[in-house]
Amino acid sequence: MKNKIILHSAAGILCGFLAWTFSISNLGELVELKGYDLLHFSRSRAGAPEEIILVAIDEPSFAEFGRQWPWPRSLHGKLVDSLNRAGAAVIGFDILFSEPSLQAEDRAFAAAIRRAGKVVLASDVNVANDIKYQRVTLIEPIQEFRDHSRTGLISVDMDRDYVVRQLPKAHEGEITFPEQVARLYSDNTHRAPGDALIFYTAPPESFKTVSYYQALEPEKFLPKNFFKGKAVIVGRATSASPELQKTQTDYFATPFLFLSANNRTMSGMEIHANIVADFIDEKFVTKLSGLKRAMLFLLLGLIASFIQIRWRPIMSGLFSISFAAACLFAAYLTFERYRLWVPTLTTAVPIALSYTVFGINAYLTSERRKREMKKAFSHYLSPAILTSVLADPNHVRLGGERVEATILFSDMAGFTSISEKLQPEAVSRLINRYMTAMTGIILAYNGTIDKFIGDAVMAFWGAPVADPDHALNACRAAVAMQERLEGLRNEFREDGLPEVTIRIGINTGTVIAGNMGSAELFDYTVLGDAVNLASRLEGANKEFGTGILISGHVHEKVAGKVDVRSIGKIGVKGKTEVVEVFELIAMKSP
Repeated sequence: MKNKIILHSAAGILCGFLAWTFSISNLGELVELKGYDLLHFSRSRAGAPEEIILVAIDEPSFAEFGRQWPWPRSLHGKLVDSLNRAGAAVIGFDILFSEPSLQAEDRAFAAAIRRAGKVVLASDVNVANDIKYQRVTLIEPIQEFRDHSRTGLISVDMDRDYVVRQLPKAHEGEITFPEQVARLYSDNTHRAPGDALIFYTAPPESFKTVSYYQALEPEKFLPKNFFKGKAVIVGRATSASPELQKTQTDYFATPFLFLSANNRTMSGMEIHANIVADFIDEKFVTKLSGLKRAMLFLLLGLIASFIQIRWRPIMSGLFSISFAAACLFAAYLTFERYRLWVPTLTTAVPIALSYTVFGINAYLTSERRKREMKKAFSHYLSPAILTSVLADPNHVRLGGERVEATILFSDMAGFTSISEKLQPEAVSRLINRYMTAMTGIILAYNGTIDKFIGDAVMAFWGAPVADPDHALNACRAAVAMQERLEGLRNEFREDGLPEVTIRIGINTGTVIAGNMGSAELFDYTVLGDAVNLASRLEGANKEFGTGILISGHVHEKVAGKVDVRSIGKIGVKGKTEVVEVFELIAMKSP
């Protein structure tokens, strides 16, 4: 057991290490990003926070105004005044105003910004990469607007699969647009951790959104106090206006994209709204540190390894799947309650590796056991029985089991006197030819050779594989052995060897069949009183002048299928009670 614990511990650590190595590879990181998406998809029915409202520059507003983009900045000024009167706590424009327009228009917008006070405008960073240098340009609103507002970077960071998960990074002291909005909305806003990710509160189009034209006249189109105390973000939300989309595509893939039924992208202003909510609630997602991640995979590998300690294809598979599901559920709870992103999909790797490793080990062990059994049994099992044993080794219960079997003993009559008259080489030649012929017949009738004792042969039927016709097959083999001996006599005569006769005893009964012997040396055999009786019957042939004697137990099994002559009930050496005995003459024709 100690060795088994050491083996599974070593295998678990190895599987955990390999899984951790995979998790930090490019492919593993990509897989785990999809796991992050799965965690968000699991909460796809969550509602967006009420304190943030989006004002969409959308198709209905284009239709209402009958204007092309860009709209006059005085119109944006009217929107700011309208939202300010409606009680908006902060107004953020997810639109770049980096170029001046008509002076009067810019003044009107600037005046509205000044009156409102809490306005955030968008800025951006342009990075130009050259062979020798990198040029970074900050794109800001015109000075007239900056004088009365705050600015924040609106760029978003995408992962290698072009999905927005990372919290936008500030550049050279600049603050991001969502953080600036959150700061104006709440004085208690703290900075986000450096490796933080966006915690999306809800799927696309979940935030409360109104059209631009409705926000211009909220008293006409919207409920009373609709904007009071809210953080309002103004931005583009259109897919049909070519004039608007010429400037920038403002829709992005988020964790909800590939797992949702309708594959919806999310507008830039809604991504910003999610980040604003993260800053307000201080609920950013953080990653598990590198060391803790490695320790987690090692622990998972160890647990998965010990799950396989009694490996069975189906049961171990079910345990592995259940463990993987439990890990996924634990990852979801950790994400939901603590906003901690622990590995999700890649946690299945050490579990799958452990199942595979011990599955291969079980297969190799089974094959090795089959080879060992084949080597052990090939010398005394018929090919048909050997094939059956190897197909299901569990049929052979090592150590012994009670079975009903038929035992055959055969012995060469007068072998001692024959061996005294012949040279050792001649005796060896006679015995080998005789045993070869007799063994072939026993194996042909699915018998098991137990042992050779000089010129005697012991065989049995019914073990190690059950044989419903064990008694009949033993009788067939005995008759065939006597018939084959007739041919051998002629061969022996031609070779100058003496003629021989054999005596056979057969009995059926309950025996203990199994591997008997020491731990170092053992043999598959049968033990019991039924074996002793078969041996006694073989010797009784000499007294009755017969060639084959069978017990009454055998006759009960083969009655009607053999020609026999009743010898009667006789006393057998070693047994107190009398035994009914029959001489087996021949097999009846089918």
